[in-house]
Amino acid sequence: MERITCWYTPLTTDAHPERFAGSEQPGAVVAVRRPGGRAERFRLTDTPLYGVHGSTFAAEPADCL
Repeated sequence: MERITCWYTPLTTDAHPERFAGSEQPGAVVAVRRPGGRAERFRLTDTPLYGVHGSTFAAEPADCL
């Protein structure tokens, strides 16, 4: 079975959208490393984004590490 990679865009705690690729299913929680080594966790969704972030899906904040 081939894994499909999707693009996700979370809005980080400093209000900075950061696009990343992931192959996990919606509902999965992933950690995204920020500059300076800080990590934030996001829950992947199947909600598409439009505009400049077209072809990506939203990722919701899960908590801060």
